[in-house]
Amino acid sequence: MDIIRLRVSSARFTEKLKQAPTLRLIDILRNLLLLEGDEFIWELYRQLFFRDADPEGFHSHMNGLNAGVPKTNFLLCFLQSSEAERLYSPAHSPAKFPHTTFIGIFHRINHVTDVEFVYYLYQDLLLRQPDLPGLESHLHHLALGLPRVRLLCSFIESGEFQEKIHAVPPLAAPLLPPAHSFKHIGMFLGYQPKIHLEGEGIGHFVVRLTEGLLLNAPDIMIHVATTEHNFAEVEKLFQAFAPLYPNRLFMHHFPDVPWLNRHLPVDVWFVPYVGMDMALQLERPVVLCIHDLVYTHFRELYVRKHAELVQGLDTIVHAMANKAAKVVFNSVYVQNYEGLSYLQLPLHKTQVIRLAAPVEEYRNLGLLAEGAFRSKYQLYGDYLVFPSIIRAHKNHDRLLEAFLNYRQSPEGRASKLKLVLTDHYRHRPLEHEIAAVLGRCRDYEALNSIVYLSRLPSGDMPSLYKYASGTIVPTLFEGSCPFPILESLTVDTPVAISRIEVAREVISDMNAFVTFDPYSVPEMTVAIAQLYQNRHSLVSQEKAAIWGTLQRTWSDVAQEYYHIFQSLINR
Repeated sequence: MDIIRLRVSSARFTEKLKQAPTLRLIDILRNLLLLEGDEFIWELYRQLFFRDADPEGFHSHMNGLNAGVPKTNFLLCFLQSSEAERLYSPAHSPAKFPHTTFIGIFHRINHVTDVEFVYYLYQDLLLRQPDLPGLESHLHHLALGLPRVRLLCSFIESGEFQEKIHAVPPLAAPLLPPAHSFKHIGMFLGYQPKIHLEGEGIGHFVVRLTEGLLLNAPDIMIHVATTEHNFAEVEKLFQAFAPLYPNRLFMHHFPDVPWLNRHLPVDVWFVPYVGMDMALQLERPVVLCIHDLVYTHFRELYVRKHAELVQGLDTIVHAMANKAAKVVFNSVYVQNYEGLSYLQLPLHKTQVIRLAAPVEEYRNLGLLAEGAFRSKYQLYGDYLVFPSIIRAHKNHDRLLEAFLNYRQSPEGRASKLKLVLTDHYRHRPLEHEIAAVLGRCRDYEALNSIVYLSRLPSGDMPSLYKYASGTIVPTLFEGSCPFPILESLTVDTPVAISRIEVAREVISDMNAFVTFDPYSVPEMTVAIAQLYQNRHSLVSQEKAAIWGTLQRTWSDVAQEYYHIFQSLINR
């Protein structure tokens, strides 16, 4: 054999591999299988054993190659040999083998945990996230003593790998950094009851934060974990952008929290709701977001409407806050009241990270054509909107009373204005109060101008705001600047808002807005009239008064959370 020629060929092969910024196993194998004849056998020895071919082995393998033995069979033969068993054992240092060789890359991942190793094989050989049954099966066999190099062989033998390796172009630039450089962030959605997150503020929050992290932190993998009975709901929540991050966003349903602790390679958990008591069992550091503890501000109301909820939260929130390595609030007001006063947290354990307008999200979603949107929801003519689930503190009963008062005035009758809600009051906390308000009205035209929509898909929300004459936000309390204010102004629809403390933190001039005392029905009635009368001139002054907040993006929010995660991982 011409040793000099083969060494020159190998040097060219290595030089080509160096052009790739980060190599995957599939890149090396794909380019190896493109070689023919003696060049293939020579490079096979160098890549898998990091040595020259011995004459006897070389001629034996050349005879097999000339007889038509598939090249993949040679890979498996080498990797299942006694020499591979010795060379691929964890005893070897990664520094011993160059990073441009197959054996070198293998050893750089051979010192990670079993879970990380399996994830790496999936993303490096199959170019996808693991499915849950496959992950559990591979972990089970590793736990029983299966050598990692044998698991590697099972991946190479699979039909899926054979399809993928023929589809990957030579020296394809890898999609991901090396697996061991990733930070694994867990999004814990361990709700015990059946949930419906589409249209909920907490659902929007988790989705926007996750997308912001994936977009701005390429070294992050996110594991969304939920209970089995909520898995379909959570999958639906992320369906709009999950396909864009097939190797970095993973969905899991778990039988219990100890399963998560054993099987997911999470460095830090993010818990977006303080009431998920299963999070108390998580073993990795927890970052807890407390949007608000609204029941502590309206205890009598919530005890009357949600006695079991209040009792349950009273026993959970202190334990959750104490467990968390960091507690994040969306406003200084809530940090002071809930965090420092009620929960008695030390200041260094708390941090304020304000929310942001959904500029990126709405830009990606786009708008439905106005005619198509109005036809879809039968929303013809002018309307005001309050997109919110009906809860005790959202103040729907006073809003409806104020709107009916306006609608029965001469100006209101002439306007034919509608009020659109994205929930129905039946079986809701304010059902009796709202029924009483509606029962006192004898003007059926006014009553029929109230439109109850079910929760809209996220993709339709920008259009709901855009084609409204205005948005009204009557809430008695929020933990941050209410989402509807930011969402509405993002698409240039003016708002009328209740004068609550958290709004003052981000609005530089409250006089630029139509505002009202949320406990005063007469004031709210006047505000509805002002919003509708001045709908064409209000938006510019309102946007100017909250300009700084509107410039803040979810990428900014994600970066601030990223710094917290990074500090805890480094710690």
